[in-house]
Amino acid sequence: MQTISLLTDFGVKDPYVAEMKLVLIKNCPKAVLVDITHQVERHNIVEGAFLLEMAVPFFPDGSVHVAVVDPGVGSDRAPVVVECKGGHVLVGPDNGLLTRAAEFLGKKQAFRIEKPGFLGRKVSPTFHGRDLFAMAAAKIACGARPFEAGSKMRELVELPLRPLSVTVGRVGCSVVHIDVFGNVILDAKMVDLCRAGLDKSKRIRLILDQGGSAALRLVKAYNEVGRGELMILEGSQGYVEIASRETSAAEKLRVKLLDRIQITG
Repeated sequence: MQTISLLTDFGVKDPYVAEMKLVLIKNCPKAVLVDITHQVERHNIVEGAFLLEMAVPFFPDGSVHVAVVDPGVGSDRAPVVVECKGGHVLVGPDNGLLTRAAEFLGKKQAFRIEKPGFLGRKVSPTFHGRDLFAMAAAKIACGARPFEAGSKMRELVELPLRPLSVTVGRVGCSVVHIDVFGNVILDAKMVDLCRAGLDKSKRIRLILDQGGSAALRLVKAYNEVGRGELMILEGSQGYVEIASRETSAAEKLRVKLLDRIQITG
């Protein structure tokens, strides 16, 4: 039984996700389809990349992952298949969306999707998710080898994100996701706070690039603070997150995706 995951910024109002799934089912009827999310912020490659990276560790070896956050659809950006360790295969646009998941899974080789057998009979220049990526994923899930998709590619496009900065007493990081609870997930991990010497601090200060600052506690679980109190902790996905018990930290801090935050003691 083959598992195929799907991640997009399509939402659920339109039939786009259903059309992709129908292509997958038609061309690989025995596959099990698992939705990671279709609520990535529109065109936000960075958020999509981090959500994909967070999800792939929980899938069995041999899974095929289809990810489509593709503001450059129809341009000369490459459509790719990425072969990884454990038989995992990533399928999507080469715009940075797949890079972090590929690094986590152990990238082996990437191939451009270009062979006729991996394309729909008609490829819409505005819907590669259905006509190109879903078709390629179905073919691979049903036994085709990644190298059969097309020519070998040297490197994947890097994610368009300012790099993490770690110095003594300070970690500079970015907001990569805001979940349904208003928790603010950063691209830093606890090991980064340890490297900066902040892991033993009882009080942490945030400096927001758009102005302002906030004091909060470093904790291990949400119940260690009172309702509405800000905290910083390691989230379930392994990344540092800023939370406010039973309220939205994002609203309190007025932060949004890709905002830069400095964490200090």
